[in-house]
Amino acid sequence: MMNILSLTRDISKTREFFGIYRALSGRMLKFEIYKGKEDVFEDLAYRAMRISVMAMKTKNIRNFPGYFSGVLRELIDETFLGDVYQGYSVLVQNLHW
Repeated sequence: MMNILSLTRDISKTREFFGIYRALSGRMLKFEIYKGKEDVFEDLAYRAMRISVMAMKTKNIRNFPGYFSGVLRELIDETFLGDVYQGYSVLVQNLHW
């Protein structure tokens, strides 16, 4: 991730985006269930950066690091927590008393 961000040649922005990536992935990686999935988090960060850049081309984004953080958070939730929500979502019609 750091190598990809260093291509911008702006050290302050590189550190800012890498800090966002480390903060969001670090929260998850401290749990035993996510050990060994560092590559998945790095891939999600790359996808989030790509989505953010593509969105910047079509939208007026005032806070690009905030947008990147939101996209990365959504990708992490979708990847790791999407199955949890599906397991507990039951239609009201399917509930039996």
